[in-house]
Amino acid sequence: MALSDLLKDGRLRLMPRMRRAAPRQARQAARIIPVIGCIPGSEVWFFRFALAFLAHLGHGGQIVDRLSGRVVGNAAGRPFNFDHLTGGPLLWAPNLSASDHLFIGHTVCPGFNKIAAGFPWWQDARFCAPGFDYFHEGLDYTQVPVDMAPHTTVPVSVKGLDGAAWAEPSQRAVLVYPDPLDQAACCFNFCRQHFAPAYNTLDGRRLADWTFRDYLFLHALPSYAKVFLSYQVMSTQVPGSVSIVPHWRLLERPAETLASMLSHLTGRPRNWPMIEDAVDLARREHLAAVELELGRPLDGTRRRRPSRNRDVRGEIFREELEPDLGREALELLASLGVDLRYFAAPSGSATSSRLSVA
Repeated sequence: MALSDLLKDGRLRLMPRMRRAAPRQARQAARIIPVIGCIPGSEVWFFRFALAFLAHLGHGGQIVDRLSGRVVGNAAGRPFNFDHLTGGPLLWAPNLSASDHLFIGHTVCPGFNKIAAGFPWWQDARFCAPGFDYFHEGLDYTQVPVDMAPHTTVPVSVKGLDGAAWAEPSQRAVLVYPDPLDQAACCFNFCRQHFAPAYNTLDGRRLADWTFRDYLFLHALPSYAKVFLSYQVMSTQVPGSVSIVPHWRLLERPAETLASMLSHLTGRPRNWPMIEDAVDLARREHLAAVELELGRPLDGTRRRRPSRNRDVRGEIFREELEPDLGREALELLASLGVDLRYFAAPSGSATSSRLSVA
């Protein structure tokens, strides 16, 4: 029987799924893209889930908590479709920011490239693995993937994005930075186990043959400093455009911290009435229940990476984390221009850190 006959009599049911999966390009290029930046080794999927849930609930949708059975949001609203959340890096969230699109991922702060020549070490140092700087890695920016949108891709002018960071008040950014030792240990473990030479090989040697100390001081900390410094410098060059947030604050007060980040990105204080619900739905136990229901992981990498709530340093490199390592790491970061005030020990914080300024 001909394919056309199968389609006509309804016996072939694949076409609707194929039509939904077909690429759809946005008609207009994205000119303003607020940024939530992280450093590889830190968890970005919490932001992606929590903000996708918040945007959906804000549009009158509903989400069923798979563990409690509670219906969150409008009981008559449209259910959340997890097939529309694949990793972006852009998220369609016109009700959450000053732009239709929001970037969530790893990138150097937009605008910094204009003044990077003033930091010779910055240009000479290379990142220790791919994925540290999404918008400057030579990818196809004419079709940047978007989650939760009526389109699947949107063209982005990186040059325009860098220019907007200096000229457009709505081009704002947030950096959420982890403890550098945690970040380095997580990346070291991830890259050693990766199948691709771009990750598991460094300076012509397999990463499995490196000591953690050499990896940390020769590559991991300079890579960390490259990203951190770009946001730090832009926060002073364009006052009010960049917010720099420690990861421990997100762990201790997730809803409050996320609300503060969104208020910064929108440029004005605002109430986010369902943010507690969105954060609760993004908890790891609930996402695991969703994965069990769907029969697939929501994020193909999340199961392979150490949890953001585990002490990766002590688990993997306990024998290599001598007491002076944190002090030496701080000294190197300071020599590269990183402001150590960002690493002051948090007063009253329940979150421990091996790397902090007393």
